[in-house]
Amino acid sequence: MKRLLLVDDNMEFLGLLSGVLQLHFHIYTATGVQEALRVIEAATVDAICSDFNMRDGTGLELLEQLRRKGVQIPFLLMSGDNDFHLANMVRGYGAAFACKTDWDLVDKIKQL
Repeated sequence: MKRLLLVDDNMEFLGLLSGVLQLHFHIYTATGVQEALRVIEAATVDAICSDFNMRDGTGLELLEQLRRKGVQIPFLLMSGDNDFHLANMVRGYGAAFACKTDWDLVDKIKQL
């Protein structure tokens, strides 16, 4: 079973998404950029799904830090807004983008 790191500072959404995906992935969770980096250092994950806006930074900053370190784990950045510019920036790092309200969000995560 693939290991997925979910990163979001909205505990309610994090719990809901974890519950839906636990049948398909072994789930790790983090509530921000720094915690996510600690999880990645301590555990092997096969994919990362991160919110964009969080209290201690953004999911884009997390993605940028990982790519600078040479970490090429599949990455999906989620946002509450369907932002075309942000989506293009994410794709520039070889990652995927999804709006949290996309009807196929769970399917996009499963494809990681």
